[in-house]
Amino acid sequence: MSLLQMSFAGGVMILAITVIRTLAINRLPKKTFLALWGTAVVRLLLPFSFPSAFSVYSLLGSHVSGIDVAESPLTVALMPVEVAGQKTTMSTNIISVWVVIWAAGALICALVFGVAYWKCRQEFQTSFPVENAFIRSWLNKHQQKRPISVRQSSRFSAPLTYGVFHPVILMPISTEWANTKSLLHVLEHEYVHIRRFDSITKLVLIATVCVHWFNPLVWVMYILVNRDIELSCDEAVVHLFGENTRAAYARTLISMEETRSGFAPLCSNFSKNAIEERITAIMKIKKASIFSLVLALALVCGVTTAFATSANAQQADPMEQNDNINIVGKPASAPQIADTFGTFFKDDGKSAGFDTSEALMASPVQSGDIYGAPVDKTGVAANGLPESNVIYFDTEAQRDEHFRALDANMEKGLDRYAGFETMYAGIDTSAPITYIVK
Repeated sequence: MSLLQMSFAGGVMILAITVIRTLAINRLPKKTFLALWGTAVVRLLLPFSFPSAFSVYSLLGSHVSGIDVAESPLTVALMPVEVAGQKTTMSTNIISVWVVIWAAGALICALVFGVAYWKCRQEFQTSFPVENAFIRSWLNKHQQKRPISVRQSSRFSAPLTYGVFHPVILMPISTEWANTKSLLHVLEHEYVHIRRFDSITKLVLIATVCVHWFNPLVWVMYILVNRDIELSCDEAVVHLFGENTRAAYARTLISMEETRSGFAPLCSNFSKNAIEERITAIMKIKKASIFSLVLALALVCGVTTAFATSANAQQADPMEQNDNINIVGKPASAPQIADTFGTFFKDDGKSAGFDTSEALMASPVQSGDIYGAPVDKTGVAANGLPESNVIYFDTEAQRDEHFRALDANMEKGLDRYAGFETMYAGIDTSAPITYIVK
């Protein structure tokens, strides 16, 4: 799959998840949406997909992830070149202007995110550790393989978490340390971020944005994923302390300053999302029922199957070639098209008058079944034989070996008919050639 195809398929999936999120954000466990976003990120980053009969693209009759992109970033083109009066095909790496634009955009995005985090990191260095009995007690109860530290700084107005191997919970200097109930809510929220490795999640999310910076839906996903990470942490804290603490937890959230402390892309900030959405979600949090869990699982599996897979080739709808001929998937009963320069013949043996250079490995359909050249001479009506540009073979084996030799010339970068100048004397190689076994 090309980058544009990946971005298109991912964009369709983002639209679907956004609609589902709008309708069910307060009805399903918040982890449901994180799982959905995860599949969207995978769809955006992996250059392949698995075909499925249940894919939305199978239903729409598309061949490859909803679009057929002729040229995309990282394109390598084959161009004909005139050398010493002879036309030769050679492989040439073409750096498209679109590749340059894409690479420049990706680099700029990476620099913006990197510089923003570097500036925040510089400010992190000005923080100092918090030393009081409550914090020491809390850290003792939350020991893990990655040592956690709690620090405070005057540069930040809201709590946040940063770091992967040595996570740090950074508190604003204005924190009311005596209000242990509110402080406990904040620390537990940040601890959920640490336990879930949300710093790594955000790093992968930023990498996705940098690769697909040209897709506005990916930026929408970036905003919504960050919101859903916070909502999921809120849900975990409420479940930890009980539903009767929802009001107190919401008041804690309101008491925190809503102003962000700069742009910290790799940090988990306690109040970085829409306050109204978070408070509404907190007040509607309930213990997950069996039905909601089953529905969430079915939703994740259904959306993944429908939008993260590609179409079955056998179920692809015809693509119109011109007004009279359609190109469809080659039926199992039709012979292989041995050469893309051959001529097609209908059942009655008459030439279909169709240039197969655009057909590739497909069978065209007209008024009747049409099968790919070459054909046996005895099966062709006399009035159906062309008068020129015909090459005969004594056996099918000779014909097939000839086609392999022509392909070998192409692979070596030679003229297609190199070494067969005598055979092709008088043959117009720029026009369709008919190969017939005697």
